[in-house]
Amino acid sequence: HNLQLAEARWGGSETGTVSDPCWATFLYPSTGAGETAQKDIYESDFALLKQGDPDGAYWMPAMADAPLRGYNGRHEWFWEPGDEDAIFPLSELMNIYYKSVGRNATLIMGITPDDTGLIPSGDVMRLKEWGDEIKNRFSNPIARISGEGNDLEVILDQPQLVNHLIIQEDIRYGERVRSYHIDVLSHGIWHTVYEGQSIGHKRIIRFDSFLADRVRLSIGIARDTPIIKNLSAFYVQSE
Repeated sequence: HNLQLAEARWGGSETGTVSDPCWATFLYPSTGAGETAQKDIYESDFALLKQGDPDGAYWMPAMADAPLRGYNGRHEWFWEPGDEDAIFPLSELMNIYYKSVGRNATLIMGITPDDTGLIPSGDVMRLKEWGDEIKNRFSNPIARISGEGNDLEVILDQPQLVNHLIIQEDIRYGERVRSYHIDVLSHGIWHTVYEGQSIGHKRIIRFDSFLADRVRLSIGIARDTPIIKNLSAFYVQSE
């Protein structure tokens, strides 16, 4: 009997983004199609596909997909001449990155060759700019730790500006975290800058810039002992 076990699921739209929270686990072994599909998968604007289910028995991470030429009201999966103004600008691509990879999903961007059989130079340049910007923002954390338990603190050598945090669970043990919040210690006062539910493989958290001494991850609800393999603080100068 073939259960058609899926290794990933469609994230419910072609915007390159997924919902928050977005769990990697799912209720069913596959999403199916047509008569084989579970009705609740397609209800409420694909909410189940977009969010997953924290109590799902199947590991089926969300896939966020979009065409690179999806700007200015266009949605072009295939090349057309004179369509360069449909290439997403870098700012939009970074927004997509935060709302896909940064929300525990896999991002798939649609690119296509032109009539010469090559990827157009404008598309290649934009993808290179995008990759460079991701590396520029996230290659060199101010500080990084890992650990187990409900409270982890990144202690900075000296007060520094911080406005991003990357959190990664060790997904070899599943998604254990169910709720958490992020606090920043600035000028002797703790400020709560974010509250969330899912972490999973990766969460990228953006918040207002603080001159910080410490950044704290406090996990409120977890299925078992949380195992955080990466908790990294960053300062991104411009977005």
